[in-house]
Amino acid sequence: MKHSVCLGVSFVFLLASIASAQTSPASWAVAEPGHGLNLISDPAAPYAAKTVDGVEALSPPENPDYFSRTGISFRVDDGLFSGAQAVHVIVEHGDQNIGEMRVSFDGERALVANDPQGDPVYSAAQSVVGYTCLGTGKTRHAIFTLDKPAFRHRQKGGADIRIEGCGSLRRVTVKTTLDEAERAQAVAEIPATVTPKVTLKRPMQWVLQVGADGRKPIELSAARASMRELCPVARALGFNGVESYVKWNFVEPEKGRFDWSFYDGVIAEAQRYDLKWFPLLIVGSAYTLPKWYHDSPLNTGFVCLEHRKGNRIQTIFNENQSPYVQGFLNAFGAHYEPTGALLGVRLGPSGNFGESQYPAGGNWGYEGAKEHIHIGWWAADPDAAPHFRAYLKRKYPDIGALNKAWGESYASFDAVDTFVPEFAETPRKRKDMVDWYMDTMSDWCERWAVWARAAMPKTPIYQSSGGWGFVESGTDFTDQTKSMVKVKGGIRATNETDSYAQNFYVTRMMSSAARFYGVDFGSEPAGFGSGRGVAARIFNLLVNNGQHLFFYNGNILDNDQVVATWLDLAPLLDQRDEPIIDVAVLYPDTQSKLDDGVFRNLYASSFYQRVVALRSALDFDFCGERMIADGALPRYKALVMLWNPMVEAETLNAIDRWVHDGGTVIYPRWFRTPVCAVEEDYTVFNRWQRGDTGKGKVLTASLDSEPPQLYADFVERSLGAVTDLNPLTQRMLALDKPAQVYVSALRSGKLAILNYSDAPATIGAASAFQQTIQPYRIALVP
Repeated sequence: MKHSVCLGVSFVFLLASIASAQTSPASWAVAEPGHGLNLISDPAAPYAAKTVDGVEALSPPENPDYFSRTGISFRVDDGLFSGAQAVHVIVEHGDQNIGEMRVSFDGERALVANDPQGDPVYSAAQSVVGYTCLGTGKTRHAIFTLDKPAFRHRQKGGADIRIEGCGSLRRVTVKTTLDEAERAQAVAEIPATVTPKVTLKRPMQWVLQVGADGRKPIELSAARASMRELCPVARALGFNGVESYVKWNFVEPEKGRFDWSFYDGVIAEAQRYDLKWFPLLIVGSAYTLPKWYHDSPLNTGFVCLEHRKGNRIQTIFNENQSPYVQGFLNAFGAHYEPTGALLGVRLGPSGNFGESQYPAGGNWGYEGAKEHIHIGWWAADPDAAPHFRAYLKRKYPDIGALNKAWGESYASFDAVDTFVPEFAETPRKRKDMVDWYMDTMSDWCERWAVWARAAMPKTPIYQSSGGWGFVESGTDFTDQTKSMVKVKGGIRATNETDSYAQNFYVTRMMSSAARFYGVDFGSEPAGFGSGRGVAARIFNLLVNNGQHLFFYNGNILDNDQVVATWLDLAPLLDQRDEPIIDVAVLYPDTQSKLDDGVFRNLYASSFYQRVVALRSALDFDFCGERMIADGALPRYKALVMLWNPMVEAETLNAIDRWVHDGGTVIYPRWFRTPVCAVEEDYTVFNRWQRGDTGKGKVLTASLDSEPPQLYADFVERSLGAVTDLNPLTQRMLALDKPAQVYVSALRSGKLAILNYSDAPATIGAASAFQQTIQPYRIALVP
């Protein structure tokens, strides 16, 4: 009985404690003692005190690390909020910076559900309202919800709550109940109009993702709430467009019945801040399939040759989806083009997310299910082999001609099946398979573009091209760029990273082809981005006369240095221009289809390693075999072969004619050369060896293949023998600079220079000039 009484008393005491915790907020304010909430500081990285409009505020320490964020940390008194299922954090601040606040807390569950790597000590709070900073200088409030807080002081320094991205913190309140008036106040403080901090005299498309996208269904109210936070940020930073994903299953829930209400709401929200819409249009990807189509016999997904397993990304080897793609595009165009709301559209013809490629990565499956997806050869569905045979019949007059080319003995074309190219025993057989595979994707993407242009005659249209050139993706950068000429469209490289060197080599084929064919060029990050990456991406568009720049909101808002870098460098895009390019590197179109070492493993690419070594010395184009066939060689004074032991005979003959007309070829002579045609014809090479080069010359490097810098140095020296280089190209080659400083010569007569390093860099050229450029900054030298 005594135990029961004690138990009862203890239970009542516990309830009282919880009730007390739930009704007594904890708070902290600058220059006031904390009430249950205590500031945790680090003497090695002190907070900065400031006064804004006569009110004291606190800022996080300066952050030199591009890969993490600094914040302001607090410790909750022991026992407070014990047992609370959720608490709310209200942040009062002076709105001095532009960015997004994030709150992490010591919680009971991991950051990401079902993630064994998730760290509950830094659980992510739910951002409720007011969490973006806009630099208004006015008092504002942000609200966050912390689900299942633990508050066991396990964060750095014994903290429980960490606030990132707030440049002028005044007061923090933690409570278990949230008054509607508090929420309404935070909503009302979001400004109705925002003045851009950056504007261009030569406008281009600056597009930001604002949250109304993704693979899962989302209520319009939630999408609009996200946009109310992010659209003002986009406007403040000078963006003129926002992107969201238009998914087939969102708009055609029943066959033939289109409902655009969700995206009408998205547009209405964007227009509040004078932003136009730049949507991604997706039909065939698994996560966009309407149930009525998915459950019909028309649903035929890709099947891989490696495992004979399929997924629900729709095959392009039959015409099942074609009328529905056209119907979707026509309905979209009829509904939206007359509104004037479109800044442009981006096409998502295939792939996992909505890209111009075969399944290769990611896993956004139908209704959230996992799909069978990997980099490989998706040519085993029932319609693939007949499609391949039709291609071969167009190329070869009879089966005898095919057998001779392949070294095979097929009785008829009907005996030919698709196969994993690596298993082919002759180069021609392997290349034919890869040519068909890539050409089919290029053709499908071009058809999408043509259908889109018919549906939207006045709207800018961009194709999405990503990956890094590996042939299994099916993405032919040159062909997909050229195909946009037909519709007067653009090409968006969806593969940029945080590294300038990598951005250069994965986008250069597209930017070179875009300038040659007269197609607008734009870019998109493939993943993480920091302030370094912003500088790299701006430089890439600056020196390619780019017209389109896209960011995911996390690329802008998840790093402490990005906004300052953007505000500093984005105005330089008013001076973007065509580069002066005298030198081209022969793109390994053929070799990449015959040798996995060229592209398949990004960080072991035999080609890209040599590109990086050479890019430090000068700017150059990639010239693909398609461009050579279309007459690109006369644009250049020198053609450098980096990894091209085998090319098509037509290409090699065209290069030989260009040399005889006065061009210069530079190539390395190691065990992977001499250069020959696919059928191992060395005629051209042997002529060059005899000195039969007409008015031109062939410069041969006899040296080791490793390290790649050996050959890059040889190329740089050899270009001194090319006497008709543009003076700006010569000046670029003569610059004295560190290796991670990159230079491009512009038609405006300026040198654009990027210091992509952690230290200030001094560059100069004899007595002509000397200039110091700060880390991750750009200079334009007249």
